[in-house]
Amino acid sequence: MNVTLLGTPSPIYLIGESHTLIFRNRLFRANVHQREQLYMTRTRYLPHVLAQNFCNPSVRAYHQDLLDALRAEELLRADLTPAHYSLDGATISGAWMEQRAILAPAMVLCIGDLDLHHLLNQFVGYDFELPDTPIYATDYTLQPVAYSTVLAQLEKLLLPFTEGMRHLQAFGFSRMLVHCIPPRSADEAATARWTKVPKAVRAKLTVLANQILARACADIGLPFIDTWDILCEHGYLRTEFDLDGTHLTLAAAQISLERIVTLLHQHTWNAQNVVRYQHAQNQAERHGYAAMATSDSVASGQLSLSPTTAATLLGTDHDYQPIAAENTRPDWAAPTAPNGLRAATPGDGQLEAALTLLQTDAAQTLLHAGIDYALTCSNYRTVRLDAGQAACTLATLRQSCGIRKAWLRLEGSGQLHLHSSSGTPLHTLDAAVGSMVLYDPAAAVCTLEAGTTGLTLLELTLIPRAVQQPFRVISSAQYQFPLDPFQYSVENMAAVPPFEGSQVCLRAITMQ
Repeated sequence: MNVTLLGTPSPIYLIGESHTLIFRNRLFRANVHQREQLYMTRTRYLPHVLAQNFCNPSVRAYHQDLLDALRAEELLRADLTPAHYSLDGATISGAWMEQRAILAPAMVLCIGDLDLHHLLNQFVGYDFELPDTPIYATDYTLQPVAYSTVLAQLEKLLLPFTEGMRHLQAFGFSRMLVHCIPPRSADEAATARWTKVPKAVRAKLTVLANQILARACADIGLPFIDTWDILCEHGYLRTEFDLDGTHLTLAAAQISLERIVTLLHQHTWNAQNVVRYQHAQNQAERHGYAAMATSDSVASGQLSLSPTTAATLLGTDHDYQPIAAENTRPDWAAPTAPNGLRAATPGDGQLEAALTLLQTDAAQTLLHAGIDYALTCSNYRTVRLDAGQAACTLATLRQSCGIRKAWLRLEGSGQLHLHSSSGTPLHTLDAAVGSMVLYDPAAAVCTLEAGTTGLTLLELTLIPRAVQQPFRVISSAQYQFPLDPFQYSVENMAAVPPFEGSQVCLRAITMQ
């Protein structure tokens, strides 16, 4: 008998109502921009968990069935801490042996439809007008209900769920997604066994509930999986996706999986394992450079930059291209590409020149200002904001975890401003070529202004440097830093000094 190893699939957990059942135990490959990845689904059907009892926001207490499901899937430990934050021997040694990044679980919540079913029982004989949605008629022979009343009732029903999601994200579940409530069937006969409410009313309530969920997800910063554009025809579920008047077919589930994988790739920013980054700080080498104070987590200085070195780092205008929007590396953090900003992919000569510049005592002292642990560069590139482009504000981190950002002025009269989240000015980059600023991206907001001649900068992202690892300069395109500082792919990434192999696999020290 021959055994063929297919690889290690990445799990996707679908948790919630009966709409999760069609996803149970699916193994599939996804091709994302010519990179093939293997996934498997894990399903937890929770028939008693509704939006309205998902969480008690006032005390942050979750439904017991939800907690039991998360523990059963080993996503929560017995003490209710997230399993991916564990620093015990089994987790750390297992990750090293498997060469597997420890990330927050990809968790899709399917919640809210049961609440609508209960609401429909109260809606027999009633109808309402849904603004800006003329596709659904209103039956004026039925008792009218004010739109504001329906909206308030749905917001009340869904609030424990939306607030529960907010707390789960803050707790460390940074890779959550929320699935839309599915479209309604137009088949009145098929749905008659569970409701007597007309199809237009069912559809309007579902549309409104999804609008509330989508707004909440946008406010929290979670992806919302909306498949209505494909599953619907004239506002109702297409017959080929209708299983029984309520549930969806496997073909519809496949569409959802495609959206889920795409969104997981698009939303890697702020998904880093904060505890493992904090552990990386503690385990990193201590640097030997002179102490340099910071002010509001910001430090600045001037590097000696010769015209030859500046010209090498700048390259030519042809080198600068719009920053790619797609993310093919689910284990690296890539922020949303700001409009108008262009970046150049450095060649070997530019990486060598950057390493020489950044290894000087002046540069290393500045890069290590305010910290005692050694750093290395996880992202190096030159970026350009052309004259006439609107100012752009760059993405920030929700939580400080040892990651630093640095910028070095190469050319142009444009400005780089740092300010606090409340808008208090912290620093403006000096106009001289070679001016550098370092800051914590969780403590300062960075805004670039083109000015009259544009602005060209060297951008650096820095992470804790492991023991016996050299200071490297890495060209990682739009990817800023790995989500797990101990385990990450560097396939097709140029670095000086070069990596040994296509995977960084560092062994963390057990702390528990």
